[in-house]
Order: sequence, then C-alpha cells, then structure tokens
Amino acid sequence: MTRHLLGVVQIILVLLLAPSSVLAGPEWNDVVGIFSANDKYRLDIGTRAMKENVPASHDSWATRFVIKRLDGPSVGPVLPNHVVGIFTENGQYRLDIGKRSMKGKGPASHSSWATRLRIVPLNNLALGPIEYGTVIGVFSENGQYRLDISNRAVKKSVPASHDSWATRLRIRN
Repeated sequence: MTRHLLGVVQIILVLLLAPSSVLAGPEWNDVVGIFSANDKYRLDIGTRAMKENVPASHDSWATRFVIKRLDGPSVGPVLPNHVVGIFTENGQYRLDIGKRSMKGKGPASHSSWATRLRIVPLNNLALGPIEYGTVIGVFSENGQYRLDISNRAVKKSVPASHDSWATRLRIRN
C-alpha cells in the first residue's frame, strides 16, 4: 500500500471506531449538561448554586452568550470533546461554575431541572448542531428559568480574562 492510501485507511478506521459522541455534538434545544473540563462539576442554574431562580423572560447583557472554543478554532459545531468558554455577548464576562461566582459547586453527578439545560439561539432558527459564534440563551429543560451571570444571580460576575478550571467547560448530552 502506498503511504497516502495507508493514511486514508487509518483515518477511516479512526472515524469508524470513534464513539459517536465525539463525532456529533448536541443540537439546538437538546437537553444538555454544561460540565467543567475536568468532569468534576456541572452548571446548576437553580438556587443550589445561584442566588435566585431567574425567569426565562428576563433578557439582559448577563443572559445573552456566545460559546467560544478554547482548545482550537471557534468554527463549526460544538462537540462534546471540545473545551469551551461561555462569554457574554458583549465579551466582558464569562461563565464561572466555581466558588468565585456560585453559591456552591454542583457535582457532575447531580441531575435536576436546573442542570438539564437547553441551549437556544436567540437570533437564528433552532435547526441542526449548536454552532460557535451564535448568540445563545441557556434555559432550564422545562423552559421556565434561564442562566444569568449578573450580580442578581451570582456572587460575582467574572471578567472574560479569568481562566480557570471553573471557566473551561464541555457541553454534552
């Protein structure tokens, strides 16, 4: 076999043997979890971690976000193996799921209405995979509540420049 053909065969084998969760990411409106990249913690938008439950109807700078990839280019679909940051639309702040921002850290194993979330595009139709660069809202599974990172809901709004385990995230079904 030529070297080129051998390379093609290797790529095909990797694609065939890779778990489907690595090849296909969550789609708009799927129920997802937002986890720390170290897989120890999970975003909880309820009062276990936040100061208050913020109604889905509340719209502000602190409820409109853009997902950016931290371990590669922010292009195409968000995949479960990507490390991402969730930043405010204006680029000044970012989601932090640690003690600096939250009342308490949610363990990755905790599953509730406040950890089963839907990522919804705010300016586009909700079809296909979640894409980088789209303005989004993060809502509870039932659509009643929404992520807010202002001082209304969190202990402290964290600047976009802050980089830690609590701001390096993964999104998966």
